[in-house]
Amino acid sequence: MPIWRRPVSRRAVLATGAAGAGAAAVAVLWKGTDLSQILNRVRDLTHDYQGALSSPSVRAAHLLRRAGFGGSAEQIDRLSAMATADMTKSVLDYQQTSNATLDGQLPTLDLTSAKGPTAGAVQAWWLQRMVQTARPLEEKLTLFWHGLLTSGLDKAGPGQMYVQNELFRKMALANFDDLLKAVSKDPAMMIYLDTENNRKGKPNENYARELMELFTTGIGHYTEDDVRESARSFTGWTLQGGKQLRYTMQSAFSARYFDSGQKTFMGKTGNFTGDDIVEMLVPLRATAERLTGRLFSFFAYQNPEPEVVRHLADTFQQSHYNVGAVVREIFSLDAFYSAKAYRALVKSPAELTAQTLRATGADARGFLAAANAMAPMGQVLFYPPNVAGWPAGTSWINSSTLLNRINFANATTRRAAASSPAQTVEQLTATLVDGNVTSDTRDGLHAFAAAHPDDHAGLLFMALATPEYQLN
Repeated sequence: MPIWRRPVSRRAVLATGAAGAGAAAVAVLWKGTDLSQILNRVRDLTHDYQGALSSPSVRAAHLLRRAGFGGSAEQIDRLSAMATADMTKSVLDYQQTSNATLDGQLPTLDLTSAKGPTAGAVQAWWLQRMVQTARPLEEKLTLFWHGLLTSGLDKAGPGQMYVQNELFRKMALANFDDLLKAVSKDPAMMIYLDTENNRKGKPNENYARELMELFTTGIGHYTEDDVRESARSFTGWTLQGGKQLRYTMQSAFSARYFDSGQKTFMGKTGNFTGDDIVEMLVPLRATAERLTGRLFSFFAYQNPEPEVVRHLADTFQQSHYNVGAVVREIFSLDAFYSAKAYRALVKSPAELTAQTLRATGADARGFLAAANAMAPMGQVLFYPPNVAGWPAGTSWINSSTLLNRINFANATTRRAAASSPAQTVEQLTATLVDGNVTSDTRDGLHAFAAAHPDDHAGLLFMALATPEYQLN
């Protein structure tokens, strides 16, 4: 089996290059004597293309990657003919786009049986949505909320995670206070952060603490007394399902579990409920800056400038905490299309997997296998490492995950070999990496194409294996 068809070994990736037929090896694309050089190469590529976003087609491709999971050549051409405001409108106003085709292709998940769907079925279902949706921003925002308002399969059941996922999708662009009120009563969240065990006289502080530390203001803006009083306010909600709470899909309020006494929270006193706590936390400036900073970091680049955060926080507060208004503003900012934003993010395994399946023409039979392949890349859908979600950034790339990312591209293009259309190096790089590649990458791809002119799937794999493709 030729080297470009084999699973990529560490030796191949770390090799210093070759000539002739050996130029087809992935080693040509990943020159370096040790792993640190390879990782630095990925990071350095974020700064190599000053002025790239002055091109309409690159701007369109950039928006399609950040607001979804990449675009086809036709989609890039369509958006590149639009003004920036029209491009933003086309991706943001997704509710006007029918998803009937996807709905007809998705498997039906049985939520009525005793234990509901399996974890694998729910993971494959969501990955299929990412790949085949006509509304990619909807799925991208669902991924954002899953990483921020975190719950996981280590405690919640697969059916509960499915219900929560649908909640995030339905309220992806809603007012943040409405979303927080809904998620505080969501069965997966109640199991994951122990609201189910939060009772009058025996308050459980887990959800109350994470609501402030991770979901709203962040550390430094509340006291331990605020945590305790908030926990008392969130009493009353329970799940109905006997001993099988992990498989219960409905929550309900029970007055006998609710602490109806006076509470003092952030200087205010009253007979507060959980909804009251949310209504006091969301308007705070600390919440506005923290949430909008997270949204900008997810869509544009990490560590945004204070003036960017201030502007977005103003938008959040002036729009009555509307997430859609903030996302629209992010996609309209010069900072979003700045040199600092271009290729500034490493694709998460979910983004890499979905974009790769879209590029290779995924088939429904492969979604479960692809969802399973994400685990060695460092991300399991519905199973974040802890309540803080995934760390993201350059942490996605290490000696193990890099090999698995490239091996996934290899396996995916092999399965799609029969349907792989003939494309030139220029066509592939234009669609997948904006045509902006280093001379080493371009030479490696052309060497492969010259040596194997009929191996269209092999050339596609080589393009998906480039360092440039790892970046978003």
